[in-house]
Amino acid sequence: MKKIIAIICLALSTMSLYAKEAQDSLLLKIDKRNQTLVGAKTANRTLREELASAFEKKGLVLSDSLWQNIRQAIKTDSDGDSSISVRIGNSSVKIGILKSGVKYKSEISMKAKPGGVNIASTGKEEVRVGLDGVHVKDGNEETHVTWDGVYHREGNEVTKVMWGKDSTKIKRPNLYSRRGLNFYLGLNALTGVEPEVAIPYPGAPAYVPNFTLDPMGSRYASIEISRFVTLSEGKKSAFRLGYGLEIDWYNFRFDHNRIATKGPNGVQFTTITSSTGKEVAMSKNKMSVSYLTLPIMPHFAFDKKSAVQMIAIGGYVSYRLDTWTKAIEEESGNLRKETSNLYVNPFRYGVRAEFALRHFPDLFFSYDLSPPFEPGKGPEMRGLAFGIRLL
Repeated sequence: MKKIIAIICLALSTMSLYAKEAQDSLLLKIDKRNQTLVGAKTANRTLREELASAFEKKGLVLSDSLWQNIRQAIKTDSDGDSSISVRIGNSSVKIGILKSGVKYKSEISMKAKPGGVNIASTGKEEVRVGLDGVHVKDGNEETHVTWDGVYHREGNEVTKVMWGKDSTKIKRPNLYSRRGLNFYLGLNALTGVEPEVAIPYPGAPAYVPNFTLDPMGSRYASIEISRFVTLSEGKKSAFRLGYGLEIDWYNFRFDHNRIATKGPNGVQFTTITSSTGKEVAMSKNKMSVSYLTLPIMPHFAFDKKSAVQMIAIGGYVSYRLDTWTKAIEEESGNLRKETSNLYVNPFRYGVRAEFALRHFPDLFFSYDLSPPFEPGKGPEMRGLAFGIRLL
């Protein structure tokens, strides 16, 4: 903090110099051990006198306040070599504070502009001095000195000091953050009723509808990059708007041996028969669809110590990336794979709900409001998915 104060004071005192300008830069080196100017030709001069002479040659004035601030900067930086670069218009003075002759390890530069001084640092410090006040950032600490008072933030704790009033400390709540890289894992299904199919002959096995799924084999996966903006924030909660971009994979695993194919009038299912005319059993038979999805999730975020940390209800729109079928014959192990759009709608939309619980993975549930197939090309069903979200 002392270093920040020294930088602020140095910036404020430098503002008194940028009325005078010179054409060239001046490099000054100070021996930290002896407190002398390196290369000084007059041995009986003090460090201040040597600096004042060097400043005067460049049309600058070493004021009392500037001298005290330079002294403070030298004393503060006692753990090694450093340099301070002061730029004022076309004139600049660089002061190197040397301990062992090694090159400088950090550098701060100032540039005067109308209405203030902008300071850039090669370290973590950032300082801006202008008509609206002094703004300093050092790592996770921020200090703003304005006409109204002082605002200081360190981590989640905020201190405000208003001129003529007592200081107040505000501890920012540690709220749940729906941000970053997320993974969704779960199951998916299709809801709705298919058209009835007559049994071909009396006593024949009961017909299994085409879109009957294996509930545990129909899996959903997604990867998402999410962000949010805070619309309103209180002491214990906040209302935020979440958004992001994700890629979804729906895997519909059928509970029968018929393979989904693209027919001339719509999606149809074909039975594979052996040379003896028997139906070939499939160890795996599925249809997969991938989407690029844009979720919009308004949500309430609560303190991370709460049992319920987040409640979100929103929606999504998606664009289909690919569709394919995959079937593996049970006896021979032959793989049958086909890539086709299967009349799947290129766009879809739906609603989603998410819940974040303490000491438990986040839960999600999504439901498509749009049908999976183009009109007249497949049954009027809806897709859904549910599971957990991992951060």
